[in-house]
Amino acid sequence: MLGLVKHFLKLILVPALYSAWMVTIILTVVKEARWGFYLLVFLIPQPNVWYKFFDYPFGNNTIDLLFVALVLGIMFQKKGFKMTPAVPFIFALLIFSYFSLWKASFNFDLPVPLTTSNIYLLEWKNYAQMILLYFVALNVMKEEDNKRKVIILMSFVVLFIAFRSYRNFDGGDVFNYDKRVGGPFERVGLGANHFGAFIADYCAVFLGLFLFDKNKWRRLLFLGTVLLGLHPLFFAYSRGAYLAAFAVVVIFGILKKRSLLIGVFVVLIAWQTILPASVVDRIQMTETPEGELEHSAGGRILLWQLAIDLFKENPITGIGFAGYQISAGGQTLADGEVLPENQDVHNYYMRVLCEQGLVGFSILVLVLLMALRSGWKLYRSAETPFQKGLGFGFVGCAISMIITNMFGDRWSYFVLGSFFWIFWGLVDRTTINIAEMKASERLRQESEDEAYLNGEKPAPALSNNFSG
Repeated sequence: MLGLVKHFLKLILVPALYSAWMVTIILTVVKEARWGFYLLVFLIPQPNVWYKFFDYPFGNNTIDLLFVALVLGIMFQKKGFKMTPAVPFIFALLIFSYFSLWKASFNFDLPVPLTTSNIYLLEWKNYAQMILLYFVALNVMKEEDNKRKVIILMSFVVLFIAFRSYRNFDGGDVFNYDKRVGGPFERVGLGANHFGAFIADYCAVFLGLFLFDKNKWRRLLFLGTVLLGLHPLFFAYSRGAYLAAFAVVVIFGILKKRSLLIGVFVVLIAWQTILPASVVDRIQMTETPEGELEHSAGGRILLWQLAIDLFKENPITGIGFAGYQISAGGQTLADGEVLPENQDVHNYYMRVLCEQGLVGFSILVLVLLMALRSGWKLYRSAETPFQKGLGFGFVGCAISMIITNMFGDRWSYFVLGSFFWIFWGLVDRTTINIAEMKASERLRQESEDEAYLNGEKPAPALSNNFSG
């Protein structure tokens, strides 16, 4: 009987979600943009859900149409457009990446990047759309209550993804490449390393919120998300994600919760005993018993050398967007391995250096520094514990993002990086709200003082309660 119920729910779930998507698009444009934003947040990291819409009319444009509806909703509902200190750097990132796409088109005899005849235009469009989510979050999520709701929704989404990976995983005592938690991103060609980075990056935000928020139910949700997220973090077997999560916990321990450092110390001393056996096996694989780098780590060194060679061809502006993928195919490395098409350099900073040169690399570094600045500024200026936790958590998210991208591209994929830009938009909108509230309070106080001086308002009564 239970099996029949599950089968029935599966039959109606996708059509119901598709219908909700169509209705939400209309309402997003004509009534309330935030409704479309909630649905977008729910769908983005779950391509295993929205790819099922492809069987329906316009289903292959699920995310694009929802994004367009949000932009139209912002315009028609006069949500306005806010400037922040980060905006010039973000626009520079977008503009230079598109310039780099044109450069690649000329360097590799590709069609001009104005139509989909250039296969890399779609890749750049997804990249740009991901970054523009910063502006969507900044201009749609104005009210404090709405920001809390969308963060709770993001926590539920990560919790659900982590729970599904826990339910479906069957590991062992020894690391096996074929037994890694891949998560929902396998549907778009991303693997376990990407999933591990996703968990490390965004659980940092929820850990920060847990450390500061005073609401019991929200704290339980954030803690549950972090704890259940440990499963895919461990069993994605991503050493980059391990390092990022470790760094975040250490920094949070130093800045906020000293007891976290006790846990770090225990792990450092007894990690071979307390961590799952397969995780220990994976960590120890970095070097062979002879002290040489194992194949995975050693192969990355060779890929990085190829990136350095390409960087030397044009160190100022690089060889062009996606140039490494194009150049690497068919190349023979020092160990005799012939690289396949669309080979990844396994270090995003190396990729940017060779594709966009020192100019693009500098812009990327400045954007990451601005993200850190935004989180820290909110942490220091916050008026409520929830705001403080959001700022603190985003600092951890930015640190994790910086580290995970040392081990591969965890930056430019839409399903992987969108939450970063959404969180950043929410952080900066909160900072704007705080500044506006303080400015409004100053104006009110100045108005009252002026009325008192002009005799239009009686002076405030003095208290008779004196002490000391």
